[in-house]
Amino acid sequence: MYAFPVQPADAPQRPTVTRRRSWLLPSLVGGYLAVVTLFMVFALHLSVSPERLLLLMLIAALILGRARLFLADWIPFLVLFLSYEYLRGLGGKLGMPIHDVTSLERLISFGQVPTLALQQTFYHAGQVSWYDIAATMFYFLHFAFPLGLGYLFWIVDRRTFLRFSRALIAMSFAAFVFYLLLPVAPPWKAVAGVVKIIDHTLPSFTDLPGVAVPATVYHWLTPNQYAAMPSLHAAFPFLGALFALRLWGRRAWPTLVYTGCVWLSIVYLGEHYIVDIIGGMIFALAAYFGEDAFTRWWHSRVGRSASPQGEPLSAAPPRRPFGR
Repeated sequence: MYAFPVQPADAPQRPTVTRRRSWLLPSLVGGYLAVVTLFMVFALHLSVSPERLLLLMLIAALILGRARLFLADWIPFLVLFLSYEYLRGLGGKLGMPIHDVTSLERLISFGQVPTLALQQTFYHAGQVSWYDIAATMFYFLHFAFPLGLGYLFWIVDRRTFLRFSRALIAMSFAAFVFYLLLPVAPPWKAVAGVVKIIDHTLPSFTDLPGVAVPATVYHWLTPNQYAAMPSLHAAFPFLGALFALRLWGRRAWPTLVYTGCVWLSIVYLGEHYIVDIIGGMIFALAAYFGEDAFTRWWHSRVGRSASPQGEPLSAAPPRRPFGR
């Protein structure tokens, strides 16, 4: 006869073994990527480039026995993403008039320029503070964070990764069109007195005296100095946080904290205005809900075509815009 376990009514409820194990793998993989990335930057003084991240993720995929699926899913995604990066650099060479949104920034900031106010309060010329380094680190994880978060999506739920990658690529190319037609100058170019802080902080932890830094794919990409609006530095982590909230619910709160740190950093460093961040949020929300609408339409279309009577065979996935 089967005996049911008995425990006091007020005994604390422990998560099921399955639930605990479901967090073990992404935690280990996330910790591995974070530790190795920080070691590369601070110990080896290497930039976090796409090919290096791809290698780190491939090693983990090999250990998990999913190397072939990883290459099938990630190589097309990275090719499209790097294509956007290449085209973005070309966008600044077409001779379109450069726009200055400082007046709009003052309009929404009660007559102030937040970047200038932050730098006058916290930045000290000739001295690199810990928060200068921290802000620079958040700025240069622009590429690493969405890839790392996407990799966790891929580990836990491949469908979420595919949807996230579609939204990220669509948003990037939509922003490229905006940069092409309406190039906007960043604060360090448009506002007198604003310092481009990364010019002073970057050498302090990415250059190793006497040691040549190996070339990366970024050496063949041309930066666009007038791609400030919308801010993809603001949009990438925000889009990732939206997908993380849908997948993990309230447990995804660290992605929101990280997003807020990035937003504060890019304003302080003089790279973006607050209006650039608002533009990035709008693009991220449009990509998130646009991808959701596309997925529902596609499921409905495929369902109708597969049904002999022309009716959907199954309903679309339940809609959970911001988690459960």
